[in-house]
Amino acid sequence: MKYQNFRKRKAQETNDFLILCLKQRIRMVLETELKMLEKIYLANPRGFCAGVKYAISYVEQVQANSEEQIYVRKEIVHNRRVVEDMKKKGIRFINDLDEAPDGATVVFSAHGVAPSVVEAAKHRGMKIGDATCPLVTRVHRKARKIKDTHQIIYIGHEGHDEAIGTMGEAEMFLVESPEDVVSLQNKIDPNKPLTYLMQTTLSVADTKNIIDQISKTFPSVEHPAKDDICYATTERQEAVSLMMDQIDAMLVIGADNSSNSLRLLQLAQKSKPHSFKVSAADDLSKEYIQNNKIKILGLTAGASTPQVLVDEIISKLKVFYPNADVELFPGSRDDSMSFKLPGILLS
Repeated sequence: MKYQNFRKRKAQETNDFLILCLKQRIRMVLETELKMLEKIYLANPRGFCAGVKYAISYVEQVQANSEEQIYVRKEIVHNRRVVEDMKKKGIRFINDLDEAPDGATVVFSAHGVAPSVVEAAKHRGMKIGDATCPLVTRVHRKARKIKDTHQIIYIGHEGHDEAIGTMGEAEMFLVESPEDVVSLQNKIDPNKPLTYLMQTTLSVADTKNIIDQISKTFPSVEHPAKDDICYATTERQEAVSLMMDQIDAMLVIGADNSSNSLRLLQLAQKSKPHSFKVSAADDLSKEYIQNNKIKILGLTAGASTPQVLVDEIISKLKVFYPNADVELFPGSRDDSMSFKLPGILLS
């Protein structure tokens, strides 16, 4: 009798244990399901802008029409994948003109260069190609036009290739924040006209705060007829803002040194703190997505990010979450801007 009771008790304990294990398993499955990514919304426009396409096409055309080694000063655009692909095609990237021989063919990157760099290349008999984005070139022209008549405040990021190139056109006061503007009060001559220029890849919102401070600190400042932030920067930031109410987080694809990609991330994180950036598919973390319970993910890409990289990252997400739907976000629009290459590529 005691033995039978013992067996019954053990059977009951075993049954209870199995039920407990089953409940735990069901709970784990449910918790996993709750963490599963359900939808990926694609922002549009995203990726390559007209200026980046222009710069890449420029280098490709120079190479196609020349049997010489082609040198590109600095990264043609701020994206490692683009640079590596060009290296495979024989393009050689240099940080300084001294790395290329006299008389070499040198192309300047999309970010532009200071006039002193152009003069140095001419002095050494180099054949020069200028792949500067036409919108950056426009800012250079404005600087040259007003440098003798105005004091110039430059809104940009210290050390960025575009800022270095533009500020080489004239004496300028660099500001990165409203506080920097205030610090200029004792440096600006009140008897000389004052205006400002700006880096094309800045955040629209952050730039507005700086411009407001310029107006407050220097009421007589002459405002440009049109700001210098390029259409691609503005449109990509607007596309991200449009998605904020419909997603849990934004994934930005772009290089760490891509100013416009970093601005997209900052913009997204203001509304969705779990937004994140990757430079390649290998950077993706399934654990990050699950731990932050991201079910609806927005996806955008910086202006120098190639579509092939975007496709690779979407494919990796689909490996993680095979049932996730990938859709273009409603209300998106295409980037229809384009720039025509000049007839003469080298000077």
